[in-house]
Parts: sequence; structure tokens; C-alpha cells
Amino acid sequence: MKARQLARMAVIVGIAYVLSNLTGLGQRIIVTSRFGTSVEYDAFNAAFRIPDLLFSLLAGGALASAFIPTFTARLSKNQQRSAWRLAMAVTAMVFAFMCIIAVIAAVLAPVIVRTVIAPGFDDAQVELTVGLMRLMLISTVIFAVSGLLMGVLQSNNSFLAPALAPSIYNLGIVFGATVLSGQGIYGVATGVVLGAVLHLIVQLPALIRLLRQPHPAEEQTSAEEQPQLRADIRNVLRLMGPRVLGLGAVQVNLIVTVSLASGMGAGAVSALNIAFATMILPQAAIAQAIATVLFPTISAHAARGEEAQFARALTRAINVVIALSTPAAIGLILLGAPIIRILFERNSFTAQSTSAVAFALAWYGVGLVGHSVLEVVTRGFYALHDTARPVILSVASMIANVALSLVLAAVFRGMDLPPFGGLALANSIATGIETAVLYALLAQRVPGLDLKQTLVAAVKSSLASAVMAMAIWVWLNFLGSGIVAALFAIAVGIAVYFGVAWLLGSDETEYAFAIVQSRLARRRVVATVSPPPVPADEDPS
Repeated sequence: MKARQLARMAVIVGIAYVLSNLTGLGQRIIVTSRFGTSVEYDAFNAAFRIPDLLFSLLAGGALASAFIPTFTARLSKNQQRSAWRLAMAVTAMVFAFMCIIAVIAAVLAPVIVRTVIAPGFDDAQVELTVGLMRLMLISTVIFAVSGLLMGVLQSNNSFLAPALAPSIYNLGIVFGATVLSGQGIYGVATGVVLGAVLHLIVQLPALIRLLRQPHPAEEQTSAEEQPQLRADIRNVLRLMGPRVLGLGAVQVNLIVTVSLASGMGAGAVSALNIAFATMILPQAAIAQAIATVLFPTISAHAARGEEAQFARALTRAINVVIALSTPAAIGLILLGAPIIRILFERNSFTAQSTSAVAFALAWYGVGLVGHSVLEVVTRGFYALHDTARPVILSVASMIANVALSLVLAAVFRGMDLPPFGGLALANSIATGIETAVLYALLAQRVPGLDLKQTLVAAVKSSLASAVMAMAIWVWLNFLGSGIVAALFAIAVGIAVYFGVAWLLGSDETEYAFAIVQSRLARRRVVATVSPPPVPADEDPS
């Protein structure tokens, strides 16, 4: 995929991720409006950890990171039939395996909750958490198939349906929280299962279109097909193994956070969960969108041995992510309280809830740039079939996060501050260190990676963000932090940041402006002289 096509698809996927985040935000507003930061919502968030752990380790990020490079390698060699046979075989294996694991997790749920997930919960909360976890384990099996389907579509440069699927998933949760509200928090858990079903269904039309496309004939005998399929499956499993360990470290971090927060008073688990989810909004729209579109492209470059193109695409992606995530981090830190108040403060979500979530969000915001760049850097290693280094760093980050969580929670408590703020800061520091070390290792592995260009981009983004921060601070001090003032502060911050970045000659800012201008110009031309364009999901390239 060419650079302009890559940028166009990143914009499309970014818009889809924004839509996904908006629907996710909507469902959180609905759920928190009813449950606030209550013990019921604490139980729901704790119960979600094991289904999320199983999906991430065995069927989600780990499988996609191993499957996409192998699948893409076949496609790049015009071996479509071999690629599709691999997809079908892996899907069957994953579905069967996840069914077995989900049943085992359901049986052991009481022990897992009491000893690992939430040892600070009382008996009633433990019982509720166990019931919710068993119900949501059904969604894990469904996501096993749906997650693999996302990888198939993305490998074929079909990004729109996978990007829209999370929005449909969120609508399922909204249905559970509203239509099934009579079931209480169990209605929300039922919505999670319904959302998983919809997440799968919405991607099927795109899959059917791909299957109907004509494929070139392959010069391969049936005797060669089975050994090749077995070799591809072994390659997926080989790549997946280290990634499972790496994602396992990430999930351990989350479980440790929930476990420690469960003993920090009612609402601590929910406050951290809502704050982290809010921090993920800009991270998904910026980093995940760019990384998702970038991954198949750099995987193809790696498969063909195109080192210069690989390094160029990766450098550009990292620089753009830094340029966009830096001001977003400043915005979360300075405007966290009014943002949370606007989004969530109603009904059961009180001013006290707003204060707790905003406090955690500020410390999570410190790590937004690290989280965002990590999305792109790890994709670089996976495209090179190198999963060992990310795993080692992920495990080291896990150890650092656990140690920092214990220390910083005690420090915050000693300063008479909510101790869960220390857990959020620990996550930010550990992720920042992990990203920096991983980037340095990638620069050694890919000599063409332009470190100087990235440092220049980071300095310009930091300077522009500093000016933006001063502008927001002055604005809020003169007009207060009410809803209207906060909304205008966001607009002022965006205008100041991009204005200063443009004056500093930020290549990434000019690049973003050029993309917008080209899109607008294209639309004007299409509207006057061209026939209707092909829908984006039918012509993703």
C-alpha cells in the first residue's frame, strides 16, 4: 500500500475508531449513570478481567500478531488458496480450544475471584463477581472467532468492517443496560454477550465479498498443500507463544491493579477502570488506527525484504503518533475533571465519583504518549517475526509496574492522597520505560529507522504542547471550569497547538493538513465531474 493510500486508510479507520469510542463512551455514560462507582460496578469490572485475559492471550492480540504476518506472507506471494486454508484451520482450532478453556475458567471462578482477582471483596461481592464472570465467558468464545476474522480482513486491506465492529459491540451493551435493565448488572453482562455476537455478524458481509473475489491459480499439488499448511500452523504457534507471554504480562498488570484497588475502598476499581477507558479514547483514535492500517503494509515490506520502505513507513507512523498523542495527554491532565463531569456526572455518578475518576485520569494521562507509541513499535517487531524482544520487555514492564504500584500506593497514602492514583502513575511510568527501551532495540534492528527525525518531531510537539498548556491554564483561570468554558478550552487548545506546530515547521502537522486538503479537493472534484465513488469498505486500497 502506498504512503498516500496508507494515510487515507488511517483517516478512515481513525474515524471508525472515533465512532467506536463515541459508542463506547455512550455505553459507559449509560452504565455509570445507573451504577456510578458502586460495589455492583466494581464487581462487573473485576469479573471482566478473566474473559478479557483469555481473549487477549489466546484469541485476540496474541493470535492476530502471529496470524497476520503468516497469512500476509502467503497473500504477498499470490498464494491465496493456501492463505485461506490456513485461516480456516486456525479458526477451527481456536474455537475448540477456547470452548475448553472457558468451561475450566467457569468451574474455577470462585477460587479465581477470591484468591486472585478481588481478595478485598466481601462474600456478597465475590458471589456477584463469579456469576457475572461465568456469563461473560460466553463472549470470549465468540470473540475467538471474531478476532481472527478481523485479522483476515485487515490482511486483505479491508479495514472498515473490523473498525466498525467495536461500535456494534458497544450497542449490544447499551441494549443490555437499557432494555434488560430489570436484570440489574446482569443485564449489562448479557449485553456483553450480545455485543460479541454482533461484533462477529457485522464482519461477515466483508468476508463474503473477499471469498467471492477471483484468485489466481496456484501451481501447487495436493501433496504439497498439507505439509505447507502444517508448517504455517507451526509458524503461527511459534510466533504466538512469546506474544502470549507478553500479553500475559499486560493482563497481570491489570489484574494486579484490580486486586490492589479492591482493598482501597468502594469505587476504587470502577474509578481506575473508567479513567483508563477514558485515556484509551484518544489512544485508540490515534495510535490504534495508525497501527492497524500500518501492520499489514510493513508485514508485506518485511516479507519482501524491502528494508528502506519498512523503515520509512514505521518512522512516519511513530512521528505522527507522537505529534497527536502529546497534546492529547496535556488535555487529559488539565481538562480531566470538566471532561469527566460533562461525560458522566448524572444520577448515581456523583461529584465524588467525578473527583475520583479525574484524579486517576491525570496520572494515566502521563503515560498516554508511551501507550500510543508502543502500539506502533511493537507492530514493527511483529512484522519482522521478532516476538522475543517485546515479550522480554513486557515481562520486565510487568515487574516494574507491580513494584511501582506497591511503592507509589504507599507514597500517595502517606501524602493523604487516594492511593489508587499511585497505581495509575505506576502504569504510566512502567509503560514509558518499556516503550523507550523497545524503540532503542528496534532502532538497532532497523538501521533505516530515523531517530533524529523522531526526536525533532518530539521536540516540536512538546514545545507546541507547552504553549497549548499555558493557553488552557489561562483560559480556565479567567473563565472557570464550567461546561461551556471547558468545551471552548478544548477548541482553544487544539487551535493553539496546531498553530504553534505549524509555525515551528512540524512535518507531521503539514502532512495532516495535506491529507485533509487532498480529501476535500477530491470530494469537490468527485461532486462535479466524477461518477459516485466506490464505498470505502469495498475499495480499501
